[in-house]
Amino acid sequence: MKNTRRDHPVAHRDGANAVRARAGNRTVTRFKCLAVTMLLAASSAHGYLGTFDPDLHEYTGPQLVTFVDSNAAPLECIGLATEIGDVGGAVLGLFAPMAACTHSAGVTCKIIAPISPGAGQLIAAIGALAGPDALLGHEFRHCRDNDYHPPAMPFAKS
Repeated sequence: MKNTRRDHPVAHRDGANAVRARAGNRTVTRFKCLAVTMLLAASSAHGYLGTFDPDLHEYTGPQLVTFVDSNAAPLECIGLATEIGDVGGAVLGLFAPMAACTHSAGVTCKIIAPISPGAGQLIAAIGALAGPDALLGHEFRHCRDNDYHPPAMPFAKS
């Protein structure tokens, strides 16, 4: 007796099943396209674009900037917000984890960000769609221009 299952490709075994399989694949492909589109639309990558013109801002003098390299920046940012008494920032960090954060106080500025390769940079690349240089540039701008965007909205200007 001849085994017909091996003699014919999958598409010829059962026409109805092959049609259903192709329709299922199209549905998955459409879902993936929709997911990628939504991710790009909701991303804050465009918050890292643009320029900072220091001539438009009053020069505040020299500033001591401390960089903290952390692969757990979202957790450390919540700790920093708690330490400085920013309850709103700490609560916001629980619901919308930050890839990096900055605290500027006069002549000092502290930046917590994933600087060296590791899980932190992967989290920043996925969550904020920002590489390490863009992320540091964004956070450094907070040292000089503290409130240039509302909390958790790096794409909007204050």
